[in-house]
Amino acid sequence: GKCTMTVSYNLCVSTSKPWALFRLLLRWKGSIWKLVLIELVLFILAFNAVNIIRLYLLSNEARRRFDELITWLNPADRFKMFIPIEFMLGFFVTAVVQRWTFLLNNLGFIDSLALIVAGYVHGKSERCRMIRRNIVRYCCLGQVLIYRDISLRVRKRFPTMDTVVVSGFMLPHEKQKFDETYSDYPKYWLPFQWALSLAYMARQENLIQADIHYVYIFDGIKKFREGLGELLRFDWVPLPIAYPQLIYLAVHVHFILCLISKQETSQQSAIQVPNWVPLLTIIQFVFYMGWTKVAMVLINPFGEDDDDFETNSLLDRNFKLGIRIVDATYNDPPEQKRDVFWDEEVEPLYSEESAKVSGENDKLIGSTAQIRVPESVTKIVMIPLNGFRNIPDHCQSSLKQLRRRTSRRISVVDVPRTERRASTSIFKRVHRLSNTSMPDSALERGLRSSEIFRPHSPACTTDNDRKYSPSHFSSEGDDFFANQAFNGEFEAAPKENGSTPHVLPDLQEENEESKGSENSTLEKNESTTKQD
Repeated sequence: GKCTMTVSYNLCVSTSKPWALFRLLLRWKGSIWKLVLIELVLFILAFNAVNIIRLYLLSNEARRRFDELITWLNPADRFKMFIPIEFMLGFFVTAVVQRWTFLLNNLGFIDSLALIVAGYVHGKSERCRMIRRNIVRYCCLGQVLIYRDISLRVRKRFPTMDTVVVSGFMLPHEKQKFDETYSDYPKYWLPFQWALSLAYMARQENLIQADIHYVYIFDGIKKFREGLGELLRFDWVPLPIAYPQLIYLAVHVHFILCLISKQETSQQSAIQVPNWVPLLTIIQFVFYMGWTKVAMVLINPFGEDDDDFETNSLLDRNFKLGIRIVDATYNDPPEQKRDVFWDEEVEPLYSEESAKVSGENDKLIGSTAQIRVPESVTKIVMIPLNGFRNIPDHCQSSLKQLRRRTSRRISVVDVPRTERRASTSIFKRVHRLSNTSMPDSALERGLRSSEIFRPHSPACTTDNDRKYSPSHFSSEGDDFFANQAFNGEFEAAPKENGSTPHVLPDLQEENEESKGSENSTLEKNESTTKQD
């Protein structure tokens, strides 16, 4: 019959609606029904033959022994304990699908190579056209030679090399040179060597204007050949033959035992109608045998099954399209005019039907892009992290040094009302105090509002033991990031009654020291005045 393309059903499953999938079940070509029909009919006939023999041909004693065998096989399908059919089928189909996917990705499409040749081999002379066309034709010829040895469909199309010449992939003088070239191994490589030689000649004749362009053409031919080489290697070394033999044997032995185990005993037949159509066993047969058939179809996609690769159509496509790219459409772009959005904002158009299901929300945005700063937050205090982590809680002198060292690096970010309502403008319009020192009162307010850390004990704690507050907002704000972003990753230390953040006593003590120094200075001045 006429070879057709692989069964396509993507349009039928463009939606997940139940009727769409139901229509898929009604397909015949390449379907599970077509794959298992013959085996299913044979199984039903064999099942009824065993049933007839048991009921009408066996003696009473033989029937009793047969019933004992049925009873022995029946409890929980005893034989299934020795044949883990689901486990075996699962691994086998997984291995086969991986090979099938790899073969599909290396079928070899000429488009990229033809575009590279058309882009880098310049000229409209007959010589230049000939080089471009022959580079593509030689690559297609190499594909034909490989496909003839791995695909039954292509072998039937080109049974001899003379048929390849007649089809136009090879010229008579090229076949003569091909035959004169001696090699103990298949000469798949020879057409690709011819193509590379043509590319080198084009570079020597300055039809290729730069060495890098020649390298690009070389890489394109190399990549095309490597993909075809992978197909050849996978055909040369298939899965070990014991693997498909084991699966085939396991499935068929399973259902041979079902011919006996699923029969009814004499006691059951006496009280009900004989079971001529074992419905549940038939369903199991369709699933298991269909699973096996799927693997057998995928194990060699270059055969003649409905879902095998249509290699002949691919060869025709590559040959026709490649020649058209490098010759008929070479250096022939349309006249250049202004596009319809010239000097205007680009506004793509939709059909009325598609516009109903498309909207402004169909954009590439992150999952947290819509998180907003609470309305009550007016300022965000930004402080160094490593400095606070490395200072023990009880070391007051260290805290004083830390405050002096980091006072110039603390920033306060204003959150204007317009930006508080925006989803992506949280940290814009930053009022950064990097070049001016912050007054103690501002620093104190910033550290108080940020609540960086609180002590748990007078003793020094390590970095892992220290707890940090989740809020870096002002005292008017909410624990926004603690509730929505961090989700409890940082645990806030409980605040004791009457206690304040550990940095505040340090600030208060320093203020008291400065006030005490001012008072002592005033007293000295007064005593000096009295003496005078």
